[in-house]
Amino acid sequence: MRAMFAMALRFALIAGSLGGLVGAAPLEHHFSEGQVWEYQTRPGDEGSLLKIQKIEPLPGRAQPNRVFHITIIGVHFRTGDERQALEHAPFSQAALDGSVTRLSRSEALFPDAAEGIAEWRKANGGVFTISVAEAIETVARSLQQKAPASTAATT
Repeated sequence: MRAMFAMALRFALIAGSLGGLVGAAPLEHHFSEGQVWEYQTRPGDEGSLLKIQKIEPLPGRAQPNRVFHITIIGVHFRTGDERQALEHAPFSQAALDGSVTRLSRSEALFPDAAEGIAEWRKANGGVFTISVAEAIETVARSLQQKAPASTAATT
């Protein structure tokens, strides 16, 4: 399952879904590693949370000049009640500023993003500049496109 999410995220990044505009200038937040935030979720993902795993500069790039590596828990990528996690997603500050609503007091457990961050660095990856909800929707659509077609029995 982990490989499938990584593949879907790579597909989303390669497909060019990183370049969307976030919208009007949102309130600028002070983000720190380890913070857990509530954010504007997609319908059905209410209660989902994100955690800032790592903040680092993007050398040689003017904008965005920092990347925020986050993990998101409590999302639905398929129909059903099973909530899942997106272990690693790189975002710009503007995208996070336009997405988060408030700091959470939750002590929920989040998967480690180290492997995803290492892969992102190796690939010289991009950064989402669209909202967190839009990025999750992009990954969900990518997973649906990659899912094997179901076979229906006919009588």
